[in-house]
Order: sequence, then C-alpha cells, then structure tokens
Amino acid sequence: MPAKNSGKKHLVNTIKKDNSQHSVKKVAHQFSEALADLTDPRKRKKRIDYPLDEILFTSLTACICGAESYQDFATFGEEQITWLKKYFPFSNGIPSHDTFRRVFELLDPNSFENAYRLFIENLKIRTTKHIAIDGKVSRGCYNIKGQCLLNSVSAFDTENGIVLGQIATRDDEDKDVGEYNTIPLVIESLDITDAVVTIDAAGCYTEIVDAVVEGKGHYVITLKENQPTLCNAAKEVFSEAESKSFEGVKSYQTSDRGHGRIEERTYYAMPVPEDSPLREKWRNLDTFVMGIFERTVKGETSKTVRYMISDLPADQVVRLGDCFRSHWAIENKLHWVLDVSLGEDANRTRRGNGAKNLGKLRRLALGLIRQVQGKQSVPKVMWRAALSQDFRTTIIKKIIKGKI
Repeated sequence: MPAKNSGKKHLVNTIKKDNSQHSVKKVAHQFSEALADLTDPRKRKKRIDYPLDEILFTSLTACICGAESYQDFATFGEEQITWLKKYFPFSNGIPSHDTFRRVFELLDPNSFENAYRLFIENLKIRTTKHIAIDGKVSRGCYNIKGQCLLNSVSAFDTENGIVLGQIATRDDEDKDVGEYNTIPLVIESLDITDAVVTIDAAGCYTEIVDAVVEGKGHYVITLKENQPTLCNAAKEVFSEAESKSFEGVKSYQTSDRGHGRIEERTYYAMPVPEDSPLREKWRNLDTFVMGIFERTVKGETSKTVRYMISDLPADQVVRLGDCFRSHWAIENKLHWVLDVSLGEDANRTRRGNGAKNLGKLRRLALGLIRQVQGKQSVPKVMWRAALSQDFRTTIIKKIIKGKI
C-alpha cells in the first residue's frame, strides 16, 4: 500500500526538476544573449555546424575545470558532451581543436571584450568601491626572440574579486609606453563614479589623473622618481612633519603576525600646500600620503617608505591606507593566480588574436570561480568542478543575472 504522502513527494521532485530545467535554459539564454553582438569570424559554411555560442560555452566551462589549450577544450567537450547538451543542442557534436583555435585566432578582441563586460555585469553583487589598475605581461606569447610580448592592462574590482575590463597594449610599444597609453583607455571605458582608482608609479601622469577626474572617480597613485618634482615635494612635506614628531598629522597604523613574520604599516596623510603650483598641474590634487612598512623575519627588520598622491582629503587617511594596501590584490589575487593556477604565463598561444581572447576567457572563468570560492583555493575549486557536474553547474549558473 503506497504511503499517504507519496504524491506530495512526487510533486516536490517534479517542481525541483522543473526549476532546474528552467535555470539551465536561463543560463543558455543569457549566455547567448551576451554574445548576440559578437560576429562569428568564420567565413566558411562549417560555422553553421558548430555554432559560436556552443564553442565559447565549451571553452569557458573547460577553462573553469583547468583546461589551458585548444586541445584541452576539445577533449573536455568530448568527455562532457552529455552535460553540455543540457545547455545547448550540440547537434553535430564537439568540434576539433583546430576549430577552437581558428575561432579564437579570428575573433575580434574588442567585440569579445564587450561580451565579457556583459557577463561581468551579472557577476557584480556589490557596488564597486575600489578599482586597482595594472599591466601584466604574458611571457609565453612570442615567436622569436625580440618580438613584443603581450601586455594587457586590467581593471580589478578588489572587493568583488573580478576583472571589470582589460585592454591589450599595442604590439609595437614596450611595456612602460604601452601602459601609459592604455591606462586612460581602460579608465574611460569603465564606470568609475565615486570609486577609488589605485595605480602604481607607472600610471603617475597628469593625463591619467585627468581621465580619473573626468570619470568622476578618485585616485591614489604611487610616487617614484619618474616624477621627481612631485616626489621631492612630498618628501619635503613629510620631512618637516617628522622633525616635529608628526604632531597633528593624520595617521593610521595596522599590523599582521603570522608565518614567522611581523608586518607593521603606518600611513601619514598631509594636505598639499595651498600655494603649491602642483595643485595647478595635477587636477584635484589634495593630499600627500607616506607609508612606512616594516617587516620582521627571524629577528631581522627591513623598512620601506613609499609616497602617494590623492584627491581625497587627508582626514580620510584610513581609506587612503586601505586602498593602497588593497591595490596589491591585483598582483596576489589576479596576476599570480592567472599564471600559477590558470597557466597564463607559460601558455604559448601566439597566433592571431588567440592570446588576447584566451586572456579574456581566463579572467571570465576566474570571475565565476570567485563567486563560489569561499575559503577554498582556486585550484581546489577547479579540481572540484572538473570532478563534479553538480558543482560545475553551480558555478556556471552564476552567469544568470539576479537570483535564480
């Protein structure tokens, strides 16, 4: 005799199944919608056999699971065809690695960047408060010695842990010149309203400050000897303050202990003198910041002093210090992870637009991984996604805008 609540259980299971199918269809719809303005670069009729959205969806999920090459994408697709068919028809199966290669080499990076940003808009769960901007070189992307390496400038949302956008420098420019020309383009392409933009000394130029101000953002930029007049002015201000034991100077101190070392950070912020001609040259310039960093390892202490400029007032020294420290997340949580966990620096893809487009794919994969990472390491999340279809589904559903 059947249990009295068996019908209710069946109803619940049916609802769960329907909800699951609905969310899967929604993922596929929003994925295709983000690619709507992306032109398929293939001119041969073969592109009809292997639709662009199926190729890019396979590549993205493969990348989340640790795939690094076109051959890896094809292998992942062949092994996971049943799971992939939940999202797209794959009527003609999985294309060869040559098809993946051809698509990424021919795909317009600018159009792919527009699609990338549509995906990222769906991932943003909090307002962007701090954007760290820096360039990264991919050293495997060359054919012969002396050829320019791929250098991309990325804008990293330090709180949400995602890349908001990236633009590659011109191939005929060296690293410093390329970043100088590209950073303003990155800033102008983003909504930076009320966000603090941090840049290292490579971005300490009036043109870059102008771009931040015109975008209605704020800036904290590191000073070095590439701007000797500005740097010397900051040193003089703090030298005089130090002679008076920093009396009346706004300050902020933090410290960390662990892994056999002690780190102490002290930040001082002082207004730029009202009569300084630097206020005329550097738009909205208001504050000099000095950071003193002491690290003790095995009883030996080292000391580093850095200077910064900002349009934020000196009484916001806590915000200034936190933004300066958070800036290095772009190195630790983005560049290092891309090289070590996603194999970017060792990747030898170099023909056509392949390296640029794969770089965007990796950053999108990392952005999705960040949404479920918690306290797990990125490699652990990738390994788990490769083993568990359910967990992989959880990650890929983050493409859906809003709650499921």
